[in-house]
Amino acid sequence: MLLRGAWARLLHHTPLWRLVDRVMPARLTILAGHCVADEAANGGLPADMKISAARLERIAATLGQRHGWVTVGEGVEHLDSGSGPRSMVALSMDDGYKDNRTVLLPLLERSGARATVFLESRPLEERRVNWSHKYFWLLANGKSADEVGRDYLLRCEDAQTRERLRRVLEEGGDLAYTVKRVFKYEAARADRDARIDELFREHGGDEAALCERIYMDWDDVRALAAGGVELGGHTVHHEVLATLDAEAATEEVARGRDVLVRELGEGAGRTFAYPFGRRWDFDDAAAGAVRESGFAGAVTTHAGTCVAGSDRMRLARWMIDEQTPLHLITAEACGGFALLRRIGLDLSE
Repeated sequence: MLLRGAWARLLHHTPLWRLVDRVMPARLTILAGHCVADEAANGGLPADMKISAARLERIAATLGQRHGWVTVGEGVEHLDSGSGPRSMVALSMDDGYKDNRTVLLPLLERSGARATVFLESRPLEERRVNWSHKYFWLLANGKSADEVGRDYLLRCEDAQTRERLRRVLEEGGDLAYTVKRVFKYEAARADRDARIDELFREHGGDEAALCERIYMDWDDVRALAAGGVELGGHTVHHEVLATLDAEAATEEVARGRDVLVRELGEGAGRTFAYPFGRRWDFDDAAAGAVRESGFAGAVTTHAGTCVAGSDRMRLARWMIDEQTPLHLITAEACGGFALLRRIGLDLSE
């Protein structure tokens, strides 16, 4: 959108950002990603899950010159108490990938940035990965999304999923995305997990080895904690909470927190990230389960800033990757997009 880019560039390149920053209320801008690019650890993951160390370091340096770095939990506490910097930024990473220890932690130490890493507990406890990483592995090891989808059709026991998948394959387009979307939202979970695991193993996949390569272990996580990184919850299995019944959703949230608190102490149970994080990926029942499990704040993947009156169970985050323009991030952080929202113009997304 031309207006969005023009407004963001004006704020980024001129002193106007200082005036906007001063007149807007105290705010927390949370950035969100998954991986810092490292071929050895995450080379097989999709590009939109990664950002280069150089790019992330530039973002951290620019924001650090203009705003105060905090963790997500610290930022929420400051908003609640009215203390701390008026304009705060926090970096967050989801899932708990190996590069968070090997690449991100040294980058934080160099830049002075602060971060929160939201951890799935199953890879840490069982050294197992969810279905999506087996799907990504298949694509990275020579299988097309069309081939994966058609192989899945031969095995799938759910007629509704078969019909939906057939339509997706016939329509074509970005099959890597649309086939994954069927698996994510429409396939019966137990059948999906079993069939994708069959495909993964038949093509030479080793789940324990894959987990060891892409996910941190407890020693890595403790190294992050020792380095000042906040650790938060991200469920056990990384399922879409809105697709689960209330009991299963509560189990995912509460058991994930219990594991983190057991291993890392109460400080690890302050904040939570909804898997996938769009408003259709969780519901009021899931948000209630997060609150009742003891989390003080929960983050989404909808862009925006967080202020004193923001719903603590639906905190906004800016997703970043290698293609995210720096001027859009700085415009949000200074309150530029929030200022426009006051007159009914929402350009954050």
